[in-house]
Amino acid sequence: MNVKKQIFKGTLYAVVAGCMWGISGIFGQLFFRDYHGSPLWITSTRLTIAGIILLVMSYSRDHKRFFDVWKSKKNMPTLFLYVFGGVFSVQYFYYVAIQLSNSATATILQYTAPVFIMLYLFIFQRQVPKPKSVLFVILAMIGVFLLITNGNIKHLSISPLALVSGLLAGVAVVIYSIIPRPLLDKYGALNMTGWGMMLAGIACNIFYPVWRINFRIEPLSIFYVLTISIVGTALAFLLLLRAFQLISPLVVSVATATEPLTSVFLSIPLFGLKLTLLEMVGIVMVIVSVILLSKSEQA
Repeated sequence: MNVKKQIFKGTLYAVVAGCMWGISGIFGQLFFRDYHGSPLWITSTRLTIAGIILLVMSYSRDHKRFFDVWKSKKNMPTLFLYVFGGVFSVQYFYYVAIQLSNSATATILQYTAPVFIMLYLFIFQRQVPKPKSVLFVILAMIGVFLLITNGNIKHLSISPLALVSGLLAGVAVVIYSIIPRPLLDKYGALNMTGWGMMLAGIACNIFYPVWRINFRIEPLSIFYVLTISIVGTALAFLLLLRAFQLISPLVVSVATATEPLTSVFLSIPLFGLKLTLLEMVGIVMVIVSVILLSKSEQA
């Protein structure tokens, strides 16, 4: 594939995935607001539904290689770290952060993931960051500070648990972005995403099974759940992992800036979200800093 075409295609996949994630976060907040559902239940349900859909697609596409990833014991540590440290954790902690704060704030906190990617590359792969990159990291952290404190260090605009949950979701992004790349190249994004979703869904069902329903089952609640599961999970993760095969994790992080933007812009009409000037500055600083960071790393 032509390099420019590859970069364009990978970037487009990541842009669309980011929009889908942003929409999924909004629907999650609507679900919590209207039906008081549990983050663990929605995590169990969306992972299970998405896993079934993707595995059926994988089997129908190439049933002969469907179980190949399980044939080598060497794959197991990588597979299970990807499943539990990445897929499960990013879903669960993201929705906990939404429930404890709101979709826009949770998405912005998760969007600090490129900072953790840079730290991972420095610690584990001895890639020393450029001075400009360090500056952009500092600016991004200042942006997060403004968002969660509104400029007042004595007052958090969100709870400490919401802050920690959002940042843990960002760390989980690093795990599923970098760890499974050898398996993705060998077994394909569709197969690996399907197994990842299914295994994480099974594990989550042990703690909170999908049949433990504590909300009203009606067309609107079903619509929320299916949109979150299919659009915001199965399709979004499949596009994202395909993007990671075509372009670098930091370039993907630029393209997925559509996630916090989608979340913030939809929160304004749907939830009457009102941002202070400092909060708006914080959001802009995070997004711009991450974009500049990614460009700096690619130069």
